[in-house]
Order: sequence, then structure tokens, then C-alpha cells
Amino acid sequence: MLKRDMKGFTLIELMIVVAIIGILAAVAIPAFLRYVQKSKTIEAENNIRKIYDGEVAYYQDEKATIGGTYTTRAFTNAGPSPATVPPTGTKGGTAASFEGDEWKRISFSVDGPVLYMYRVTAGGTGTTSSFTANAIGDQDGDGTYSTFLRTGSIDASGNIQGGGGLYKVNELE
Repeated sequence: MLKRDMKGFTLIELMIVVAIIGILAAVAIPAFLRYVQKSKTIEAENNIRKIYDGEVAYYQDEKATIGGTYTTRAFTNAGPSPATVPPTGTKGGTAASFEGDEWKRISFSVDGPVLYMYRVTAGGTGTTSSFTANAIGDQDGDGTYSTFLRTGSIDASGNIQGGGGLYKVNELE
């Protein structure tokens, strides 16, 4: 009797391996894309936190001045920067200028390009003072914007209220 030396894989074994790889890819690719989108939102979350902290420090500074003139305690307006929401597909983001006096008042700057447009809207003075800091971006180019915002206000006792933390709308749009 002749004995055959069997080496290699059968066609069925190869098809099973290809099917398993296909199933794993179908699960892994969407999870990876979601991870990439989530990593882009970290920029907005961190910068909104820095803006909030800067606004609080500016309000608490008893020697707050605007243009050299002493003012009643208040939050300050800033932005928008960049002037429009950065376009999608901009590798590395869009250059933004945080060199204006309003950004310097709250000690906010960014070293490189940004993926979001940042703005602070403030109003009132003393115990009626409040602000909203927000970041707006469109990471996938579908026209739906993701928005991150945080508010701050002063209660009747003069304490700063943080507005419940960071509020997110269409975080991963």
C-alpha cells in the first residue's frame, strides 16, 4: 500500500479561517472607528475644562481690569476661534488664534491646530454674572455638529456654580 504524505490545508479549512477573520473584522472595524471618533472629542472636553477654569480664575481676581480700567467682577466673552467651524478632513485641524485680549484674560491658548471652534458668551456682573463656554465641530462631514458646553454662574451668596458639568450634544455625531 502506498502511503500519501499529506501536507497543507484543505479548501474547507481555508474557507473556515477566512470566515472567522471576516467576522472578527466586522466586529473590530466599527469599534476602532468609534474609538478614533471618541479620541477626537477629548480635545473639546479638555479645552472646555481649561476655558471654564480660566473664567472662574478671571472672575475671582479682585483686580480684574479691561483695558486698564477696574471693573465689577464679571465673566468675559471670548471668540469665536477659529472664526468658523473647521472643515472635516482637515488633517491635524485648523489653525486658530487665541492671541486676543479676551483669551488672554482667561489664560487660554492652544499650541497647535484645533478640530473645534471655541467661544465663550458671558453676561451680567456681580451676582448676575454667567457664561457659557462651547466647542462646535463636524468630524464626519455630514452637516451634524457635535457640541460641548459648560456653563458657570454666580448664586446670591456670590459662589460660583458650575452648571452641572460638561453637556454634550451629538458627541460622536
